[in-house]
Amino acid sequence: MFMRFTARACLAVGLFVLPLSATAFEPGDPAKLGFDPAKLAMIPAMLDADAASGNIPGSAIMILKDGKLALTHTSGVRGPGGAAQELDDIFRIYSMTKPLVSAAALLLVDRGKLDLDAPVSAYIPEFADQQVAEADGLVPADSEMTVRDLMRHTSGMTYGFFGNGPARTAYNQHNLFDGSKSTQDMARLFASLPLEHQPGTYWEYSHSIDVLGAVIEVASGTQLDAFLQAEIFEPLGMEDTSFSVPADKVNRIALPAARRLFNPADQTRYFQGGGGLVSTAPDYLNFAAMILSGGEWNGERLLSEESFALMSTDQLDGMRPGNYDLLTDANGFGLGLAVRVRKNGPMLGEVGDLFWSGYAGTYFWVDPVNDMAVVFMIQNPAKSLYYRAALRKLVYDALDGS
Repeated sequence: MFMRFTARACLAVGLFVLPLSATAFEPGDPAKLGFDPAKLAMIPAMLDADAASGNIPGSAIMILKDGKLALTHTSGVRGPGGAAQELDDIFRIYSMTKPLVSAAALLLVDRGKLDLDAPVSAYIPEFADQQVAEADGLVPADSEMTVRDLMRHTSGMTYGFFGNGPARTAYNQHNLFDGSKSTQDMARLFASLPLEHQPGTYWEYSHSIDVLGAVIEVASGTQLDAFLQAEIFEPLGMEDTSFSVPADKVNRIALPAARRLFNPADQTRYFQGGGGLVSTAPDYLNFAAMILSGGEWNGERLLSEESFALMSTDQLDGMRPGNYDLLTDANGFGLGLAVRVRKNGPMLGEVGDLFWSGYAGTYFWVDPVNDMAVVFMIQNPAKSLYYRAALRKLVYDALDGS
């Protein structure tokens, strides 16, 4: 059941100032949830100060602990000259689209409509007989990429905007974000491009989940936007998550602090599975809570135990990043999510953490050890790395006994 409560910043029963939007969770007492309230209050203080100084226009953060909200806070404004940031404002989540689309693919696995170990060409024939770009020319792929390779970023594909190399050069000769083409047409374009690695040899962050979106369409017989709406968004109560924002919600779009972010009001034919969604902090917290509950939501199982185990445990089998390392030695990768495999690392956290981020600065992580999920929203790519580390430090510093 959804409920409403009013607070601009809510530390359990803290100061009540401005209205927030609907959320599926009730506020709890931070102290009873294991936080030092004074240390937890440093998070909204930092975000308020950063918004006031112009480092970010605004932000939204939600921390769920033991099933209750330990912190809900918005700071600043929707954008330059805009109204105050509200909790139900709509953010471009870019690559935080990937876990949602990966979960949708696992639903099809559970229903026997998608085979993780089938070649991608079984669904999109153009992916047969691909070639790999090497320094001295193209060579045939040793094997075909599988659906599992797409989901764990071991397909051999890449992103053109990270680094150099012959495959990336080929990628950059095309508009790979063309909203006038269909999702399956874009997948066929990707199939025509050379791979950066032999499939199944390296973890390389890539357009793989964009292709997975097309695979979902073929396997389900439904466009990706409609499948996500019916199978993920509606069951999880994600009322404001979509590939484009309707006219009656445009006033809630968080404005970017950087140019070249996509316009969520634009309609598109290309439902980009790797980065095309917009969402709100409460919506995404519902998804994070489902992950925290092991694939269940409101007592109903969304993902089977088997599929959730694949999603939430390292699937790389010793493979490490190729030419662009977003994982570091502390993390592996499941099917759609990074998985922390050792406690010591560049950021604070626990073994078993599940997380991912988006280009514009959005970030979430799920910590099963502490029964906690955190969702953070901004629209400022330049501050993305800073806030991931800063928020993890403040959150874990505030946990008693950490």
